Amino acid sequence: MSAPSPASPVGELLAHGRSAVVHAYVGAPPDAPADGADGAEGVGATAGAHVVKVIEGLSAAEVDQEERNTVLAHRLGLTPIGCHGRVDVAGRPGLVLDRLTGVCLTTLAERNILRLREVSRVLADEHARLHAVPVSGFVDVRELAVAQLAAPGLAGLTPAEREEAARLLRALPAGDRPLHLDFHPQNVFVHGDGYAVVDWQTACQGAPAADVAMTKVLFTEAELFPGTAFLKLVLYASVRRVMFGFYLRRYRAVTGMTDAEIDSWLLAARVLRAGLLHVPSEQERLLRGIRRDLEASR
Repeated sequence: MSAPSPASPVGELLAHGRSAVVHAYVGAPPDAPADGADGAEGVGATAGAHVVKVIEGLSAAEVDQEERNTVLAHRLGLTPIGCHGRVDVAGRPGLVLDRLTGVCLTTLAERNILRLREVSRVLADEHARLHAVPVSGFVDVRELAVAQLAAPGLAGLTPAEREEAARLLRALPAGDRPLHLDFHPQNVFVHGDGYAVVDWQTACQGAPAADVAMTKVLFTEAELFPGTAFLKLVLYASVRRVMFGFYLRRYRAVTGMTDAEIDSWLLAARVLRAGLLHVPSEQERLLRGIRRDLEASR
């Protein structure tokens, strides 16, 4: 990504991920009133209060979807982080968001491994909090999963396998709860006197077990930090297995959800992961899992 021009409101780099980088935003957000309007104080009133998430590698439709989902999630009280409009950053779309005040749960655990159980408990409680809220306005998770069967990440399936998967996905139960589909400790932050869930690009609605199944796939089957040294990968893999165990026990205790409910959504979770993100190193593992799911359903 090219450096911002001297006049750009884009400041220091704060974070980076697979499809976005986050910078400090040093201007007034796009939705801020002009100086003097409605008693506002323009740039001075908002200095340091926002970031810009500069998105790379997503289609215009996907950027629109992330903006809509983020606005809706904030409006519904699912996250305290608001979206304040879109800006252009060196030809790339940027979403102006409220700035987080703390670190993600992963960082808390890295700073003190003795807090791993506590961090896992917070992760489960935040997930259960989201799933307690009835919503409308997001896409149905079953429709989203069926649509992914035509994505490049699922090209390894035969036409018969895709047809069978579509039938099984459509038969899953309906639901009206928010599903994040990328819910893991790097997307939950300490914020103010509580926590904030971020990154709503893949959000949809449906049965909560679908979201827990996706978190299970993220913890047990998804790629860990591309380029990380092998020994670190072994360590991280061990830690995340322990964290997932703590998380799952807490979530089940709070909600009463069963392993059978979660496992019934693993086909959908694997299809969604393979289709939405298409990480090459994960594809064969996910396809094997999908085929196991299909075989188990016969």
